[in-house]
Amino acid sequence: MGRSPFGRIARRAQRRSRNRRAAGRSGAGAWRDDGQMRSSRSASARGRATPRLFARRASKREIGRGTVRMTLQRGLSLRNLLLLLFLAAALYAGALPVYLFVRVGAAAAVLAQGTQGVVRLVVDLRQRVEAAENAVGLARRAVATRASLPGDSIRTLAARAAAPSPAAEPPAVSAALGTEAARVHGSLSELARDVVAAAQLIERRRWPDAARGVALVDSLNTRAREQLLVVSRLAGDDLLERVAAVEAATAEVRRDAALWLVFGLFLTWLGLITIRRRILQPLSALETGLTRVSEGDLNTPVPVLRMDEAGRLAAHFNEMTRVLRNRAEEQGRFAAAGELLAGVAHEVNNPLMAIAAHAENRLADPAITPEQRDEMQQVLRQAQRATKLLRGLLRFVRATERQMTSINLNDVVRGALDLVSYRFGVDEITVGGRLDPNLPPVQGDAIRLEQVVVNLLSNAIDALRAIRPPRRLSVDSWGADGTVSVAVSDNGLGVPAEIADRLFRPFATTKGRQGTGLGLYVSRQTARESGGDVVLARDADGGRGTGARFVMTLPTTAREQPAPERAAAPPSDGAPAARLAGVCVLIVDDEAPVRRPMARFLIRRGAQVYEAGDGAEALEWLSARSADVILVDLRMPRMSGIELFAKLEATHPELAARVLFLSGDVSQLAEPGNTPVPRERVLVKPVELAALEERVAQLVAERTAL
Repeated sequence: MGRSPFGRIARRAQRRSRNRRAAGRSGAGAWRDDGQMRSSRSASARGRATPRLFARRASKREIGRGTVRMTLQRGLSLRNLLLLLFLAAALYAGALPVYLFVRVGAAAAVLAQGTQGVVRLVVDLRQRVEAAENAVGLARRAVATRASLPGDSIRTLAARAAAPSPAAEPPAVSAALGTEAARVHGSLSELARDVVAAAQLIERRRWPDAARGVALVDSLNTRAREQLLVVSRLAGDDLLERVAAVEAATAEVRRDAALWLVFGLFLTWLGLITIRRRILQPLSALETGLTRVSEGDLNTPVPVLRMDEAGRLAAHFNEMTRVLRNRAEEQGRFAAAGELLAGVAHEVNNPLMAIAAHAENRLADPAITPEQRDEMQQVLRQAQRATKLLRGLLRFVRATERQMTSINLNDVVRGALDLVSYRFGVDEITVGGRLDPNLPPVQGDAIRLEQVVVNLLSNAIDALRAIRPPRRLSVDSWGADGTVSVAVSDNGLGVPAEIADRLFRPFATTKGRQGTGLGLYVSRQTARESGGDVVLARDADGGRGTGARFVMTLPTTAREQPAPERAAAPPSDGAPAARLAGVCVLIVDDEAPVRRPMARFLIRRGAQVYEAGDGAEALEWLSARSADVILVDLRMPRMSGIELFAKLEATHPELAARVLFLSGDVSQLAEPGNTPVPRERVLVKPVELAALEERVAQLVAERTAL
């Protein structure tokens, strides 16, 4: 017969079960056979996994702690902290009066309510007992005198003794006091009935019966009085218990108040510590930092403990000091560069002076050929160009105090263009624009305004370097409506709208760390000192790629007629005029290439010229002779021109008045420790020989006039 399908299913299940058990035994045996190896592998795996597990858990714990710490640091700002302290102080100050009002007021109300009930009860019973005594007394006198009763007085008194006062409410008293009061009430009711009965006997003049009735009511009255004494004693005990309860409540209130005050002292201490840590310490650190910064120390960071208002203020302060420190370092480098430039300018001006003087002397020679004359003129022009550039650089780095004068902005623009002109060829920039030749004058500091234009030109050049040629820069000037304007335009990328609004703020820059962020800010402040302004005039679309246009506008002043200036006469091709005939000139300079061209020129003009290599040699020469004019270089070895001038002022003041100074850097006259010299007697190297002749002749004429 066929097998049941259920039997086949059961047999397959049994085979699978046997296979699983066999596999289990095989695995167990394998584990036992190679237990050491697998155990070591497992231990090694656990050894590797355990540090990673612990590290992950530690990392999670640290992250959790850091999160909690940051939450605590950022969760409660100073504003919220002060609000919380104010609310805590208000709650603390208001909680004690409320507690006293509730606790003591409730006890006082209970005392007042119970006391009034007991007092009303005792007073009412006492009045009723007194009424009963009065009624008994009347009855006793009537019996004793065998006289008739005075109307219904006994009945009235009896009625008063029998019933409580209608105004008195049933008081809430203790059970014992209530029981005794009920007994007094019962005795008084019985006494009132007997007094009324005795009164009726008296009215009927039944004196023996009336006497017995009076004796009965006397005994009842005595019992009522005794019961009243018991009630009074119980009432006193009840009142004493209530007073004790009030005293206990008062003691509890005093204890709670003392605990509350101690808690308040703790809260005050906690609040003071919190205020000290969260407010006073950060403010003290910030004040210390500000003091250090005011003293010139820019390396004092303020600790940022929390990211609250004080922490953010400290962070901003640290950022500000970092920026100021960077700016100070940049300014220091700029000042050092200025000092270096001043020294280099002095050293360069001496050879320029020699080159220009040799060229002028050569041009004064009528024997040179036209080709040589053209070459000498070219040499002289290049020397004058280099001189102009050096003087502009010196003005740029040496500008200190303001000198407000009437100036023409076109001259300022030309000077600024000369300073940055070398960059136009290097960066392939085409310069254009139009300068209005009829500009009215403006009042301002020419050197500072030149720095403003140089800054605008430098910004435009930097912007043009970011694009491919053609690069165009335009400088225009015009006057309108009582103002004079200078515009510097370029075809660069322009200024983004999000930066344009803060472009003139301090430390705002589009050049990253390459820019100081002070150029436009200082430029605007300089223009505003002269009553004008510097603005960014963008195109109508305001998009990028349209370039930028900065406009400086200044108010005009009344036009002044310029004094006619007599230009220095160029070297003559013919024989030189003996203008300085008979004039003795001493040239004091440590560089012979500078002295000798000047000496040859002055000799041709008729002067007697002597030379000295330094101040000491000049003093030795002047000790035996005299000179009409002394040309002295300011910077020399052994003895400088300023030292020579000081000695002449001390020993030969008449010779000190004949000194003319030569220098490549006028700013050195303001250096500390130097004897000041008259600025009007300083000639800046390289000086043109014709101008030198003019100044020497002028000094001689001044001495002759005296």
